[in-house]
Amino acid sequence: MVNSLIKVSPVKKEQMAEVIELLQSISEFKPKSDQYDRIWSDFNSQPNVHSIVAVLGDLVVGYGSVIIETKIRGGKIGHIEDIVTHSKFRKQGIGATILDALYEIGRENGSFKFALACKEHNVSFYEKCAYELSGLSMQRYK
Repeated sequence: MVNSLIKVSPVKKEQMAEVIELLQSISEFKPKSDQYDRIWSDFNSQPNVHSIVAVLGDLVVGYGSVIIETKIRGGKIGHIEDIVTHSKFRKQGIGATILDALYEIGRENGSFKFALACKEHNVSFYEKCAYELSGLSMQRYK
């Protein structure tokens, strides 16, 4: 099984281009490659953001992140973001592996709750990974 060969680790700068390509399947936004150094510096300087990649051999086959927010009452919540799996490797447990790893990172950093927003067609996937529907998600763009 492919999933047993997957290694999950923190994302590295040299994996940035592969991660950005993976993210194209969930968002049209794509920065110019001449901005990567600045973006990486800004991104990597955030101590509350934990991003991981799933790697098979030398190929990045998945990505996800958790942002740890400290709430006004002192509790911490983990916001799961940008879960994506390479199109050729879907339905092999990679997304669930990424979610489990992010959950552990959040728990290690004191998160008592985890939240994520997703498209309606992904609800059943997240439900299989122990997430529940809870309210609505809304967005505003500039």
